[in-house]
Amino acid sequence: MQTKKDKRKNAEVSIIGTLPKERIAKETEKTLAQIQKEIAIAGFRKGHVPMEKVREYVGEKALWKESAESALKAEVENILKEHAVLPILPVSASLSSGDPESDIPFEIVAVVAPSCEIEGYKETAKFAIAAVPPLDETKEQELARTALRNQARAMTKSDLPADLPVRSQTQAGALAQAGGTGELTDEEAKKLGFENSKAVEYFLSEEAERAVKEREVQKKRGAIAEALIAKANCDIPHVIVHEEASHLLEATKKDIASQGLPFNDYLKRAGKTEQEIHTELESPAEKRVALDLIFAEIARTEKIEAAAEEETRLVETLIKQGVPEDRARPYIRATLMREKVWELLGAKAESKV
Repeated sequence: MQTKKDKRKNAEVSIIGTLPKERIAKETEKTLAQIQKEIAIAGFRKGHVPMEKVREYVGEKALWKESAESALKAEVENILKEHAVLPILPVSASLSSGDPESDIPFEIVAVVAPSCEIEGYKETAKFAIAAVPPLDETKEQELARTALRNQARAMTKSDLPADLPVRSQTQAGALAQAGGTGELTDEEAKKLGFENSKAVEYFLSEEAERAVKEREVQKKRGAIAEALIAKANCDIPHVIVHEEASHLLEATKKDIASQGLPFNDYLKRAGKTEQEIHTELESPAEKRVALDLIFAEIARTEKIEAAAEEETRLVETLIKQGVPEDRARPYIRATLMREKVWELLGAKAESKV
């Protein structure tokens, strides 16, 4: 039996061929025996209808078609092995219409694992970074200091305890929304847990510098990601893109809910249906999946591995926070590997220490 394999988009593989009439005829007796067990004809007990009556009852054309379907089903696994096709979803196998006692063309369609091929990723990243407009660090840091200072001032006017320290990265990141001008006074600084105005200003300057550097890193990463995706040859099943878009939709719903807005009201304001939002999210979803695959390919090519000690330390931290190890370890490993790839590509994260 001759077969031919063709690759399609969305990680689909098509295998076409012709099922020989001899193979179908060989399956006919099995098909008849199976039908005999299931049918009941007047004058005969179920399972005891004579074969000639079964054949007459079913009809030659229907019997040939059912036998062909059974024969193809029995051959699918061998055909897939012959072409080294490993499906990730149930395959679809279809027969063309044909006359009894004739060969019948068929097609098997399988969805295989996603893949991304990319070459010259280091040069691609280098060119992408070079194209990123440089930040005016002095101006950006001053804007960041002002934003942090304004939020800090707003916190001093709240009902926070006077001795509450504002020395964590999480708290510092929250100091970015309120209005106001001028440096904080010693009294305001003490309400935030600092010794005096000079101490809080020093802290805010450090955080502003960190924020600007982080922003610069994120701009580089965004440019690199777009360049890599554009250069890579990716083949991704639509079902995976659809699933990722569903995750993004759920994240969107949670974000909207956190703002106190019912999702149905959001849809009305946007003038869109949930399905339309889902469809719009498929493009960023495909990019996310593609970038994950690209990074995995780079890590494989460069033989990048996560540091065992660092991985264990971070996994133990998540476990203490209630995350099961079977979820914590893959997440930490993927995160560490991704950061190593970013570093290789020239976009290392700023240290938070």
